[in-house]
Amino acid sequence: MSPLHIATPRLARLTFINTFLIITAILFLLGTAISAYIIFYSNFVPQVEIEKVVNLQYGDGPHPYALIPISSSELVSRQAYDIFLSLHLPRSPQNLKLGNFMTTLALLHPAHKFTLDQSRKLGISRLESPLHSLEEDEIIFSSRRAAIMSYASLPVSLTSRILTLPLYILGLFSEAETLTIKIAEAVTFLRGWKNIPSLALLEIQAGQEIQVYEAVILFRARFSGMRWLMYNHRIISFLLFTGLFWVSTIFFAGLAWTALIIFNDIIVEPTYKNSSNTRNDVVVKTEESASDEDADLSDTPRTFPTYGRQPALRFAPTNKDTKDSADDEDDKINFNSKQCIMTDSGIGTSLDESKEKTTF
Repeated sequence: MSPLHIATPRLARLTFINTFLIITAILFLLGTAISAYIIFYSNFVPQVEIEKVVNLQYGDGPHPYALIPISSSELVSRQAYDIFLSLHLPRSPQNLKLGNFMTTLALLHPAHKFTLDQSRKLGISRLESPLHSLEEDEIIFSSRRAAIMSYASLPVSLTSRILTLPLYILGLFSEAETLTIKIAEAVTFLRGWKNIPSLALLEIQAGQEIQVYEAVILFRARFSGMRWLMYNHRIISFLLFTGLFWVSTIFFAGLAWTALIIFNDIIVEPTYKNSSNTRNDVVVKTEESASDEDADLSDTPRTFPTYGRQPALRFAPTNKDTKDSADDEDDKINFNSKQCIMTDSGIGTSLDESKEKTTF
């Protein structure tokens, strides 16, 4: 046993151990609350922006189109999305002559499998769009939006080009324009993986003459309610929800600990009573045995003085084993009643002095 253990009182040691356990449990629950919030945030708040590069196919139909695969984990059900199409177009005379043109987007059902072989069978000669081969039950959502390149008159265009000619020469400017088309607003999908699209079909209905540098489709989540709070106010939501979860775990852990203590007391108390009764029985038995031993010790031979010249009265002990035989012998022996009477010798009293005077 260490000197510190000997010098420290038992109450202080118990207080230290309980305090250490309580602090450890609180810190553990805090770490659990933080981990739970991080996991909940990653699962509850979806990806804000999903960007897909569009690879347009030319020559397989009346208009360029593209098939865009979508992973099932990227889009979330019951979440509103705004869908944007970004087209990076050169300001060529051919594109400027197009004027208004249409863009069509169709989000297809996961069970539908649209392959390139099917689209090639359509052919340019038939002048059919890939959208015509789709059934209504195969389309989850579809939308069409118009687009046009910005207009600039010839004098304004020439003047701006002359003023920015050095920048064009250095490659800082280019004769191109980026069109951002909002194809859909607040698109939501029903619950279930069957209602989440796995493929998107985009068609730019401007003929095969349109020239495109780059095309990108963007799904942007429109948060509301708790998702909006958790995304736009991350620190406040982290402190709020982590604190609530932490306090609730501490509260229920305290209730569980209290219930455990009460249950332990209910089980231990009868056991303690039984053990105490056993101790009492042992004590009673010990006292009875001690009394028996005292009784045995008191049965020792003793000699008692008698009055006058009578012989001294002797007391002989009787053992428990020979009690019956001693009783039989007592029946055979006849004692004088005068001799069996035990009287005080009177030594040291006035009776003794009167006897001496009579003798002389």
